[in-house]
Amino acid sequence: MLKGITERARGWASLLFVLSISACGPVKFSGLSSKDVEPVNTPPPTTSPTPTDPSTLRDVNYRSVVASKDNKLDIVLIVDDSNSMLADNQKLASRLSGFVSKLQASNIDWQMCATVTRALPVSANATAWGASIYWQNSSTASTALGMVLRKGQSNLANIFTHTINYINAGWVGSDDERAIKAAYHHVYNGDYRYSPNNGCYRPDSAIAYIIISDEDERSVGGDASQKYYANELKPLENEDKPQVFVDYVKSTFGADRRFTVNSIIVQPGDSACKASQDKGSAISHYGFKYAELSQLTAGGIGSICDADYSTNLNLFVDRINDSLSSVPLECQPVGNVNVTITPSAGTVTTRIEGMNLMFDTPVPAGRTIDIKYQCAESRSPSSESPATEMSFFAKIVLFFKNLF
Repeated sequence: MLKGITERARGWASLLFVLSISACGPVKFSGLSSKDVEPVNTPPPTTSPTPTDPSTLRDVNYRSVVASKDNKLDIVLIVDDSNSMLADNQKLASRLSGFVSKLQASNIDWQMCATVTRALPVSANATAWGASIYWQNSSTASTALGMVLRKGQSNLANIFTHTINYINAGWVGSDDERAIKAAYHHVYNGDYRYSPNNGCYRPDSAIAYIIISDEDERSVGGDASQKYYANELKPLENEDKPQVFVDYVKSTFGADRRFTVNSIIVQPGDSACKASQDKGSAISHYGFKYAELSQLTAGGIGSICDADYSTNLNLFVDRINDSLSSVPLECQPVGNVNVTITPSAGTVTTRIEGMNLMFDTPVPAGRTIDIKYQCAESRSPSSESPATEMSFFAKIVLFFKNLF
């Protein structure tokens, strides 16, 4: 009888050993093998999150065929219309037409909508965030052109001058600038006249937001250390937060939609610019939250203090072109990102910027892009934990105690 018990014990011990080896062994994925497949080496992101308990890693596999329609771009201009921005917006009016002229000369099929950083009246009894403004062709509001400005429109310099002047003339007095919230509601797909049904978003285009402000979200970005006036510190709501906006755009338009957020701001740490802005009638603030949002989306960050805004706007044209040569990721990846292009597009290098994989040269239409990477996720309370594992081994010990 003792021999039989010993044999059973050996059997259970062997089974436990096999289970341990199986649970800890690496998982291998078979790769593509073809002379028409070009592997692309992507360095790990410099700001990757490090997974620690209670986090786990999730594999993400992405595949997409590059289509010829990828030259479409929808631009949303978000202008701070507070009193402190009057001089900057007048400067913007004279430079914005040069920016769009560069877009006109490109092969990008663009269109543009605009909104401001506060809630606007949309009826006699209601206001709304993110309402699109009407582009103006003269100083008379009755000559408004509509909400969407498109490639090929004539008299661009005149249109931008009258539109920016119209914004400054009628929409001033707010001390609670909320460009991220305005962008959030501009995306909102509701039943209002300012929803995407107004034509600002096409189903097959990339999106570029351009924020122009001399303060942060809600003036100080919810940071008490940045407060100057007594009533400046206001809590950030979810709709004011950069990551919430990124997640909302992806959930609304799909994870594959390419988009950037570009900022003309008082850049964090630029004390000379801040001092220059503060010479006016109101104190400015560093745009920490706007810079964070631009970095998350691989957008451009320009200085609101530059004498020539066309420098900033040219940077955004480059970034916009870059976004047409990029793939949005579900997260900031952990570790390496493996990229394969089929058929081969020659030597292609990539980089990670925020939650985007950027190609140094555009991938030609007709190629298939395969991307493999990992995201860190938090475990749910019901998932495996050390306590659960101890409970399992305790049962094994109890089994052997009962066996003998």
